[in-house]
Amino acid sequence: MMESLEMFEPMSGLEELVQLVETLYADERVAVRLEMQLERDGAVTDLVLTQFDASLDLCDIVMSESDREIALEFLFQELSGLGGAEEQSVVTMPIDPQDVEVDLHESMMTVESGAFTLTLQVFRG
Repeated sequence: MMESLEMFEPMSGLEELVQLVETLYADERVAVRLEMQLERDGAVTDLVLTQFDASLDLCDIVMSESDREIALEFLFQELSGLGGAEEQSVVTMPIDPQDVEVDLHESMMTVESGAFTLTLQVFRG
């Protein structure tokens, strides 16, 4: 899948992040996990919003009516348990373009923005 992580330059925007995700994970089987941190009365709780195994079809930026980048949208083909039929899953991650952190490892990418964390890990199962 990846030749070397050194070939990637620092990113300067969400368009480059979308291109990176599609370059690394298009048509790959990945474990997908979207989490949210909820803070209430001083206590922080981690909530898993969705978790599944699928192949990545598409990654795109969601724009508001005022042309502001507000989310990343991912389209996956998920293998269902019934007869091996595939169904589409869409994951939309709210994003603040000024507050995005990307951690890239050999077989995993984590994208954090605000209270949300999305993890894509190459499926080895």
